[in-house]
Amino acid sequence: MKVLDIHIHVGRREHLTPRFIEYYSQTQDAARLELLDALTPAVFSDFLAAEQVDNAVILSEYSPHVTGVTPSEFTADFCDGSDRLIPFGSIDIDSKVNAADQTEHAVKELGCRGLKLLPSYGRYYPDDPRILPAYEAARDLNIPIMFHTGTSVFPGTRIRYANPLLLDDIADEFADLRIVMCHGGRPFWYKEAEWMLRRHKNVHIDISGIPPRQLPTIFTKMEQFQERFVFGSDWPNVMSIAEQVRQIQALPLSESTVKAILWDNAARLLGVG
Repeated sequence: MKVLDIHIHVGRREHLTPRFIEYYSQTQDAARLELLDALTPAVFSDFLAAEQVDNAVILSEYSPHVTGVTPSEFTADFCDGSDRLIPFGSIDIDSKVNAADQTEHAVKELGCRGLKLLPSYGRYYPDDPRILPAYEAARDLNIPIMFHTGTSVFPGTRIRYANPLLLDDIADEFADLRIVMCHGGRPFWYKEAEWMLRRHKNVHIDISGIPPRQLPTIFTKMEQFQERFVFGSDWPNVMSIAEQVRQIQALPLSESTVKAILWDNAARLLGVG
């Protein structure tokens, strides 16, 4: 069964804030930072192949208050020339450059296939007027936008910006914009995230950061909305992608639902054959 991982972080220590490096070193294996510093596209592609991942989305990040800034340019360069790696850009909401222009630059000049936004890290609501032009551009360019939803324990995060219901107006006003709610609103807003699937046909849930064995209990309508869930590992926060895939394959779900989660839905969103 083919696998498309829609949620992977690759960057360098230089992209991270000192505060985040200190926190990460105290709470995680500090060797992961060294791993990221030394990681090359070829090595990572081989790793994904060994993990039986056919394609993977590599995320840019604009989060100067929390984790740092992994520029779209870095991500695009990392993925350049790879048939396996798919770059996603991000938006600097504080930039003097219009968000639509940033979006077009990421897509048309850098080759990004979507955007990743982190309102709770950037400390803005999803309907902030500064970011709205990015939605218009993404809709016109026919690319998806991923939004971080739910909690984060990283210092500096502002959780109030991460409720999936804050995307209700966006999904309604931009009905042709494909929206992905990362982490499904974990853990406070799982029900709200699943309700968004019922209300908006253009909304999807990325299951990254959720223990796979808990998915059928958390999202009781997974079979009903099987075309709206996509797989993400959140690597390197969870190191073994293959183990996550195995756990999903072992769930009491139909084969068509598992196939949709692991490949079909994300492939459709990204136009991957």
